[in-house]
Amino acid sequence: MGEGDCEYAFLQHLRSLYCVDRLSVKVTIRNAQGGGPDSIVNQVVRHIRLAHYDKQLALLDTDLAWSDRLKKTAKKNKIEMVGSKPCLEGLLLRVLGKTAPEVSSICKRHLQCHTKADMTERHHYELYFSKETFEKARQFLTELNQLLRYFEGKF
Repeated sequence: MGEGDCEYAFLQHLRSLYCVDRLSVKVTIRNAQGGGPDSIVNQVVRHIRLAHYDKQLALLDTDLAWSDRLKKTAKKNKIEMVGSKPCLEGLLLRVLGKTAPEVSSICKRHLQCHTKADMTERHHYELYFSKETFEKARQFLTELNQLLRYFEGKF
């Protein structure tokens, strides 16, 4: 589950890179349409009540604190939470080897300056974020490595 449109497009891009053959894991991507971490995890809980999934993952910004109640709900429902610090755009800046500001709105502006791309469109990720770029970045970005391991079926 991604927090919003950018996360949804990003996760689709990862699926297109890492789940390309019949032997790959099947990844279902959902868009939470915004909201805070509690709202997103609660949406994952609702989805797993309706259908069976082997693993559940929520990609969440870290600019809002993750409460103990949230962590308990995620653990109880076997939902892995992966944090983008402070937001997806911050993670993407670090993938590109740039410094990510502490404030989400500034991260968004900086990423826009570096890419000139609409990050709500999956095909725009193809221009700046190749599998090779992700493979290099996962060596120093633990949250990216954690996310990619799910797409590779190595959870």
